[in-house]
Amino acid sequence: MLIQADSRRRITLPPSTNIKPGDTVDIEILEDGCLKLIPVEPIPRHQLWAWSEESKQAVNRSLADPRPSKEVKSPEEADEVATRWISED
Repeated sequence: MLIQADSRRRITLPPSTNIKPGDTVDIEILEDGCLKLIPVEPIPRHQLWAWSEESKQAVNRSLADPRPSKEVKSPEEADEVATRWISED
């Protein structure tokens, strides 16, 4: 497929790329001059804490926790469950 850049060095990507207007892509320039387009999902700054290594490890630990899930409906019930679980560790 041959694509020609316009006067502002812009190119139009065909629909088969599944890249839509407004999508964010990372452009990597390879050693041989080829361009590699990598679609990315930007993470809002206020949510970056969730992507730290410590947070990912905490999520993995919680998923491996054998204790059954419990739906709590009040702050008092949440305190009771938390107290019980703390004493189990």
